[in-house]
Amino acid sequence: MIKTFIIIFAFLTCFQSLAKNVTFLKVDFAPYYIFDGTHKGQGRDEEVINLLKKAMPEYQFNYMLIPSSRALFELQHSSQITCMLSLYKTEQRKKLFHFSKQYSTIGLAPTIAMHKDVASKVMPDHITATSLKDLIFKHNLMLGKSTERSYGQNVDEIILKIPQEDLIIRAGKDSLQSLTYMLLKKRVDLIIGYPGEHLYLQSQLNRENEFIQLHISEAPKTVLGFVGCNKSGESKRFLKQVDKSLNTIKASQVYASTMLRWVPKRLQESLINEFKEK
Repeated sequence: MIKTFIIIFAFLTCFQSLAKNVTFLKVDFAPYYIFDGTHKGQGRDEEVINLLKKAMPEYQFNYMLIPSSRALFELQHSSQITCMLSLYKTEQRKKLFHFSKQYSTIGLAPTIAMHKDVASKVMPDHITATSLKDLIFKHNLMLGKSTERSYGQNVDEIILKIPQEDLIIRAGKDSLQSLTYMLLKKRVDLIIGYPGEHLYLQSQLNRENEFIQLHISEAPKTVLGFVGCNKSGESKRFLKQVDKSLNTIKASQVYASTMLRWVPKRLQESLINEFKEK
């Protein structure tokens, strides 16, 4: 019996040593990664990584927690297979990273969050969408955003044109949480993020009733996130396997439930309709 155990243990150890290692970067953006509290480990992106891990036993999955402001730097300069979920695939980023062909996550486009007191001064009641360009350039409002984040080409181009005095960029740990607190204190006029992020962070403050979320008219209905890895031959081979796995994963009910988990209920139908079209 002992001999059998030793043989099995040696086999498993040997298998693990032969398995190819891949490191996934985890960043401080709830509810995509949740590091503490009741929902610890139940972040949307964490769940998708777990599904990939189950589907790809030939790889040893490792994880690195890193501030979001340093994630792309780490991804670009890593010498081992290093990847990140839910990256926008922009032309600039394609020069720096390899990307999966299949999208890994689908979500509603970024929204702006405003304090209701500020919103009441610049726009009519009961609207659900507004122009980010008009808010910044016509109403002279100050925008808060997290560093190194992309929100899609149209929105990114607007942000690039905002004067420095009308823009606050936060880096470091929990940057969007910090911006949400600033919004509550009216130190910024609006912040940009994603519906689930705003909902989660506002609920942590227990002050949801003081905020309003609005769709950005310059943004598409939904956004697709891809698996992005450092540029190497090994990463490219890994991503080929990722694409095969994602093709199966995305057809599952578990995946659909994961994508909807942190979407505000009133917006879930919009995302369900997008699932049907993809």
